Amino acid sequence: MGRFGLLGLLAWIGLLAWAKGPLGQGLVVADAGNHRLVELSGEGRLVRVVPLPSPFRYTDDVFLGPGGKVAYITDPEVDAVAAVAYPEGRLLWVYGTPGRPGKGPGQLDNPDDLVPLPSGLLALADIRNCRVLLLTREGKPFRVLGRTGVCSNAPGFFNKPNGAFPLGKDHLLVTEIVGRDVAIVDLQGHRLKTLPLPARYPSDANLTPWNTILVADWSDPGAVYELDLEGRLLWRYAPTDPEGRLDHPSVAVGLAHGLVALTDDRRHRVLVVDRRSNRVVFQYGKTGVPGSAPGLLRFPDGLDPMR
Repeated sequence: MGRFGLLGLLAWIGLLAWAKGPLGQGLVVADAGNHRLVELSGEGRLVRVVPLPSPFRYTDDVFLGPGGKVAYITDPEVDAVAAVAYPEGRLLWVYGTPGRPGKGPGQLDNPDDLVPLPSGLLALADIRNCRVLLLTREGKPFRVLGRTGVCSNAPGFFNKPNGAFPLGKDHLLVTEIVGRDVAIVDLQGHRLKTLPLPARYPSDANLTPWNTILVADWSDPGAVYELDLEGRLLWRYAPTDPEGRLDHPSVAVGLAHGLVALTDDRRHRVLVVDRRSNRVVFQYGKTGVPGSAPGLLRFPDGLDPMR
């Protein structure tokens, strides 16, 4: 295909995506302060609200399994993670001992992100235990990466990891709070590369559909960074005006048509930003106003695109 033919195809794909709305197929948001999931359509309309079961009370991350029938959630307040039927919200299984943080069998200590992997496993960052767990889709332990309770940025270890996301089929991007970097590791935990990050408090480095890395800076003021796979900075989103300023954004993800969706946790909103213009093209939630009514959020901390 010639150069102009390829450009025309890419333009057509972009127009097709925009025809579905700025959110593509839609988003599901972990509305942590309201302990619920909020689903938005591709056009940004409220589709449904899904209350979540006890013993969970502050669900701050959500990732949908293949087919969208299962949502994987985490709750750092009760130190447990779970799978729930989606959109019913019915509990399928729990991993961790709710209310009893620790490093013993079946315990977690500040878990963050339960992410489906192409291999069929689930990756779970266990922050205070300085490890990444691989679980089966049934919630059974499969493998421990790192050494439980030993916090280090050296090969074979992790230092306060707060996200483990797929990089292809056989590798992970593991964000380390201490050291402010992302470790590229294989599914046996071997560290292949370490990329320094510009964020003060890096959160949830993940791969975009166009093969770059997005990472949020969970700070005030906050920021979102895009890097290539060698760690070179490509884009920074950190508005300084009073309306645009970010306050503890926890995750940013690439949408299929090149936009970036992010949670701005402490300003109670989800934004979609056009990287080419730094312009906000969509917002859900009222800036600085927490609430549970339609159109409002309370500390939204996680999101996942519908597929």
